[in-house]
Amino acid sequence: MACVLQIGAGGVGGVVAHKMAKNRETFTRIVLASRTLDKCKKIADSIREKGLGEIEIDQVDADNVDDLVALINKYKPKLLVNVALPYQDLSIMHACLQTSTHYLDTANYEHPDSAHFEYKEQWAFDARFKQAGLFALLGSGFDPGVTNVFCAYAQKHYFDSIESIDILDCNAGDHGYAFATNFNPEINLREVSSKARFWTSEAANIKDTSLESNLKLNPDLQEDSIYRKFERAEKHWTQEVRNKLNKQSALDEKSGLRSLEQGDRTKTFIDEAKGDLPDLSLKNEAYCNGEWRDVAPLALMKEWDYTEVGVKNSYLLYHEELESIVRNIKGLRKIRFFMTFGESYLTHMKVLENVGLLRIDEVLHKDKKIVPIEVLKTLLPDPASLASRTKGKTHIGCFIRGYKDGKLRTIYIYNICDHEECYKEVNAQGVSYTTGVPAMIGAKLIVENKWGVGCAKNTSLLSNGDSIESFNAARVALNKDMPRGGENQGIDSNHGSGVWNMEQNDPDLFMSELNKQGLPYVVLDVFSPGNFKVLEDGRK
Repeated sequence: MACVLQIGAGGVGGVVAHKMAKNRETFTRIVLASRTLDKCKKIADSIREKGLGEIEIDQVDADNVDDLVALINKYKPKLLVNVALPYQDLSIMHACLQTSTHYLDTANYEHPDSAHFEYKEQWAFDARFKQAGLFALLGSGFDPGVTNVFCAYAQKHYFDSIESIDILDCNAGDHGYAFATNFNPEINLREVSSKARFWTSEAANIKDTSLESNLKLNPDLQEDSIYRKFERAEKHWTQEVRNKLNKQSALDEKSGLRSLEQGDRTKTFIDEAKGDLPDLSLKNEAYCNGEWRDVAPLALMKEWDYTEVGVKNSYLLYHEELESIVRNIKGLRKIRFFMTFGESYLTHMKVLENVGLLRIDEVLHKDKKIVPIEVLKTLLPDPASLASRTKGKTHIGCFIRGYKDGKLRTIYIYNICDHEECYKEVNAQGVSYTTGVPAMIGAKLIVENKWGVGCAKNTSLLSNGDSIESFNAARVALNKDMPRGGENQGIDSNHGSGVWNMEQNDPDLFMSELNKQGLPYVVLDVFSPGNFKVLEDGRK
């Protein structure tokens, strides 16, 4: 049916390539490219050995737009699937614009020099993708990705309005090592050690960032007693980092302001990246008729009882899908994200943080500049090497409260994935599998012309009685905080083209594919803890 170019050959990339090879009626030509050709060859060999046919491989520097453009022009794919590093999202999107190629990724853009995650740099591409008649799908992993679709599906079928969403990510796998990360250590540890935040429309003192104020807004949570046990007011390296941030008045080329060669001229294409590095101190910010509330890293938690896994300590984090879901789910008053961590993981990570090994700035070592977290990444096990030794399950879901026909109800939608079964199928552990399969599904829907240009969007995002015209007018008002180029994000003004998040597309097709492709979902109508009715079970 179509040629697809995949960039990225890590653990997730291996899953995506294997699953595309298992859907040959859709992906008739698969090209896998990475900076490291040997990684591509290893994946291609595995696909061949499993009787799934041949894929083509190539080499590319995903930071270099000219390299990317040359590669895309060589194969002329319908779609580019980006499972490279999130630092490379912008350069790849720019290359797609230059070559008239549709785009998909699994994670939002991250600044290499600060642990700062947001969609705005990518939403700024919306006008250009619309003008070019191209479709860009952001965040087609599990979280973000499937969790966004779970929320959209619940809104479409089970609620008139949704008041609160808790996204729960539990990995109960055991790889047998004292400390390791299940995906890229640099990305994982930056994400987990960053400040947490949640969004609420509840009135509160926006200047109050105290833990006490956030506990009042979240009475079901409690203070952590593990990670912060070894917290101190000041670390020996804090002032050095603070001085660097104070001196840097603008993002340099490495952190988002990229100078891109276009023929004989250089174009700076992310004007919005100019300015100070993001402030990493705690602060509350107005956003979408509510506010973001910042919380110190891993400061708040609660115990959740995960079906087939058990009770686990779950920590409040910030995760990128919150940023878009807040804009798209009707009636929302609060949204939070939780991830499970054991005592051993938290203790190891806190020690690494305290000694400075989670730093992402350059330091001098024997007259050479090094980045501590990159050194740590070299020392830790390759996440791909964990696949064959990981046992246990993942459990990821959305706990959603809202109203249907005037009555309050709670719906829980979740998936459970077995690490050992994932390894048998595609030589990967469950964390890679749960990200890679949704990426393939998103690509499948685009290639089959079910999502994308010429396809209807998720009309359940409209409030009851809303016309498209009134929705669009409200969206323009909502988008006043958007960067230049993103003012009309979420408005279908050119036959479905533009930059779109997962929940803005019709969820039913994606949910159906989850059951077919190895990530079946379950829907529960929850009456009280332990008292529920199964409404859907894709495993049967």
